[in-house]
Amino acid sequence: MRARVDARASTHRRRARDTSSTVARRVPRLCAFVIALSTLRCVAGYRLPRYVAPPYLTSITPNLGHVVGGTEVTIRGGGFANEAGLSARFAYYDSSTMTSEIDVVKATYVDFGTIKVVTPPRGVLGSTHVTVSNNGVGWSTTPLNEAHEGTYLKFEYSNTNPTGTWVIQNATGHSRGGAVVKIRNSDGNFLPGPHLRCRFGDPVDASATATFTIGTMTKTAKHPWFGRGSGEVGYTVKSARLNDGAVTEGPSFILKRDTTYTFTLDSSVANFPFYISTVEPSNWEKSYENKLTDPTDNGSVYFTPTSSMPDYVYYHSTTASFMGGMIVLIDASSSDFETGASKANTVKAEWLYYNEIQCVTPPWVSSQDDSNDHGGKQVTVYVSNDGVTYHGGSGGADGAPPADSGSGTTFTYFDNTTFCDVPIYYDGSANAASYKAGIALTLTSSKHSVSPIYADDGTIDSTMKTNYANAVTTHTTEAGLTTGSGNRNDLVVEGTYTGGGVAWYEVVIDGATSGSETFRWRLHSAIGSNVAWIETGRAIPVALSGSPGGLLSQGIRIRFTSSGTHHVDGDRWLIRVYGGKPNVVSATTTHEETTYAARGPFYGNTEITIHGQGFFPSDRMKCKLHDSVTGTGDMILDAQFDSVQRVRCITKAHDPRSGGEVAGTFRPCFEKTITVSVDNGETYSDDSSAKFLFCDIYVSKSGSDTYGDGTPNKPYLTLQRSFEAALGEARSYALSYELGDLKTGIRGSSEFRTMKFGSASKIPVNKGFGYYVNRDRVQISSGSYTGAGNIGLHPLGKMLEVVSKDGTVVIDCEKEATGMIVNHDRHGSEEVTNSGSVSFIGVTHVNC
Repeated sequence: MRARVDARASTHRRRARDTSSTVARRVPRLCAFVIALSTLRCVAGYRLPRYVAPPYLTSITPNLGHVVGGTEVTIRGGGFANEAGLSARFAYYDSSTMTSEIDVVKATYVDFGTIKVVTPPRGVLGSTHVTVSNNGVGWSTTPLNEAHEGTYLKFEYSNTNPTGTWVIQNATGHSRGGAVVKIRNSDGNFLPGPHLRCRFGDPVDASATATFTIGTMTKTAKHPWFGRGSGEVGYTVKSARLNDGAVTEGPSFILKRDTTYTFTLDSSVANFPFYISTVEPSNWEKSYENKLTDPTDNGSVYFTPTSSMPDYVYYHSTTASFMGGMIVLIDASSSDFETGASKANTVKAEWLYYNEIQCVTPPWVSSQDDSNDHGGKQVTVYVSNDGVTYHGGSGGADGAPPADSGSGTTFTYFDNTTFCDVPIYYDGSANAASYKAGIALTLTSSKHSVSPIYADDGTIDSTMKTNYANAVTTHTTEAGLTTGSGNRNDLVVEGTYTGGGVAWYEVVIDGATSGSETFRWRLHSAIGSNVAWIETGRAIPVALSGSPGGLLSQGIRIRFTSSGTHHVDGDRWLIRVYGGKPNVVSATTTHEETTYAARGPFYGNTEITIHGQGFFPSDRMKCKLHDSVTGTGDMILDAQFDSVQRVRCITKAHDPRSGGEVAGTFRPCFEKTITVSVDNGETYSDDSSAKFLFCDIYVSKSGSDTYGDGTPNKPYLTLQRSFEAALGEARSYALSYELGDLKTGIRGSSEFRTMKFGSASKIPVNKGFGYYVNRDRVQISSGSYTGAGNIGLHPLGKMLEVVSKDGTVVIDCEKEATGMIVNHDRHGSEEVTNSGSVSFIGVTHVNC
C-alpha cells in the first residue's frame, strides 16, 4: 500500500512539472493575445503579473479640489492590498468636445478598507471617474464605466477662487507670529490642496518680474507628480514671483499674455531638456508634440504667451516623464492678476472643510499696516486656492489689493510697544444719570476685547471706525490749541502707560456747574468690568500745554484745553492703553479648596488656568513660576492660548522645600509667583497676586474637615474630605476650547487632545498613572482611620494616590457592607473620566 501511494505522489509531481513547463512555453502566445486586447506588455521572464483581485469602492473624501492638483483624498471601500501597483485612475471624457484625459497616480495603503491618493493636476474642469487597482492591471471597473460592473467614484475638479465673506477666530496675535487662526467662509469655496494659502497683508509688487530659474532635484512629496513617471527627478522653479523667491518643486503659476518671460536653466537641467507645450499631463511621456518652445537643457528659454494659446499650458521634459507642472495664462488686461510673491507673510493653510481653513500667522512685516491710526497693526487677510490669485474676504469677487486693504477681514498684530489711543468721546446729554450712578463700563460684547473698532471676526465696525477717526482729528486739534475752544471734546491724553496688558480709562463729567466742572474716573482691565470709581468730584485740570497735575495712574495724565459750561453731566471719554506685556490678574486650578486658588502636588502635571489681559496668541507663549525660598530657579512652562484673557500651563515636578515641616507654616509646601510671556520669554508680565502652591494634600488624626485647608499646618481629618478638595478633570490628554466666548471659552462637545497643527488624535489615550494631568496626591499621617469619611470612599471622578506619610496607616472598615471604596479603585478600572481612581501606597486595609 505504501509503495502505491509513493508512486502516485511521484506521478503527480512529474505531471505537475510537465504542466508547468507547458504553460511556460505557451506564455509568449498568451502575452501576444493579451497585448492585442489591452496593450499589456509581457515583462522579463515571459510571465503575467501576479493576479490580485481588484478592490471595491464606497467613498472619496474630499470629493472636490482645484485643477492645480495636489489634493490628498481618502478613498474607502474594501479589498485594498498593500502592493507595489496600488494606484488610482482619474478618467474624463466630454463627448460634445471630444476632450479626454486619463491620469494614473500612486496610492498609499492605509488598511484593508482605506487608501490615500494625491490628485493629479488637470487641464480640464469637471467631474472625473475614479477607479482603483491593486496591481496596476485589474481595476475596480473599466474607465468611464458607470454600469453595475465594478465600482467607481466621482471627483470634481474646479478652479473656483475663494471669494465671499469670511470671519476669523483669534483675530489678534503677537508680532512674532505663531497664532493659530481659523477662517470661515460664507461661500464654502476653500479648496483643499498644497496651494491653499493665507497671506497676512499686501504682497510685494512683483508683476514686472519676468524671470524664472529652472533646476532639477529628486522629487519629494511636495512635487505634484511625486511617485509618478519614468524617473525620480522633477523640475524646480525659483522666482521673485513665487513663494518669496524660494525654490519650489513643480509649482503652478500664472503668466500674462503678450509678455515675454525668461526661463534660465541651471546646470542640473543637463540631460533633461526643458520645454513648454499644450500637451496634457496624461501624455507627458517624452513628447515632442504641441511644442510652444524648443526643448533645450542649457541656456535660456524665452516664452511669450499669445491670445491663441489655451488657458492651460505645461512645462516638462523630452527625456523623462512627469517632471513639471501647469502654467495658467490670463489676458494682458486682467486686473485681478497677482504674483504670489510675498514679504514672508504668506503661509500654507490647513484645509478643514470647504467653508473652514486654519493658518498659523507668519511674523509681522513692518511695512504692512492697513490702518496705522490705531494701537496694533491691522492687515487684511487674503486666501488663495491656487497659490497665485488671492482674495480678501470682503464679499464677492473682491480681487487684489489695494482695493481690499483695510476693508476686508483683518488680523491685528501686537508687539511689545506700549501705546495709548486717543480718547473716544461719548455725548452724555441723554444718559448722564447712569454714569453719575456708577454703572459699569459696557463694551459691546461682539467687539474684540483688544479693540473697540475691530470685531471678533476681524471685520471693521463702521460706526466705531468713524468715531475713532473723529477722535483722532479732534485730539490733534485740541492738543495744539493756544486759546480756549469751548468744545465739549477737548480732552488731551499724555504720558506712557506703565501697567500691563490692555486696559481702559473711563473719564466722566460728574459736575457741570458753570466754570467749575468736575470729573470722576476709573480703570478697567476687562470687558464689562464693574469697578469702583477711583476719584469723584475732581476738578478739571485746564492747560493749553504741558501736564499740570492731571495724573490718573500708571503714567497717564489728562488735561482739558478749556473750561466752562460746554461740558454736561455724563460726557464720557474712553482711553484704551496697552503696556507692551501681558497682565496677570489671577490663577486657578480644578480643586474646590478656596484658601489657595491654585494648588497642585509636588509631582507636577497640574493644569493652571491664568486669567488677565493682553495674552495675544502665539506659539511662543510661556509661563514662569518663580520664588525666593527654594533656591531652585525659575520653572519655565509652555503656555496654551485660550483667549486674550486666559492661558493655561501644566506644571513640572518640583521637590518639596528643604527642612521638613515647621509648626505654624505650610512647609515643606511653598508658593511660586506666576508670570506670562508672549514673546518666548524675552518679556514677562509684572509680578502680581497670582500664585501657585506646590503642596500635596495632608490628612491627620489631629486635623479638621471644618477648619483645615489640606496643608501640613492645617490637615484634613478624613480621606473623603481630602478627595473633595483634590484636583478634578484628571485625564491623559490636554483640553482644547471653543472660543465662541473669548472671556471664558467653552469646552467642545467632545474633549480632544491638543496636537501639533495639522494633526489630530482620538481620545482617551490612557498612558499610565504618571502621565495624567490633574492627578493628585494625599499624604496621610500614621494611625487607624475608620468611620464616616474614611470608609465607603468615592473618588468623585478624580485620579488620586493615597500615601502613608510617616508610619503605619490602617483603614478599618469594621466589616461594614459598604467596604472601603464605593465603586472602582484603580485596580478595578482605568475609566477615571467617569468613576475616578484611587491607589493606596503603604496603607493597610482591614475588615473590608
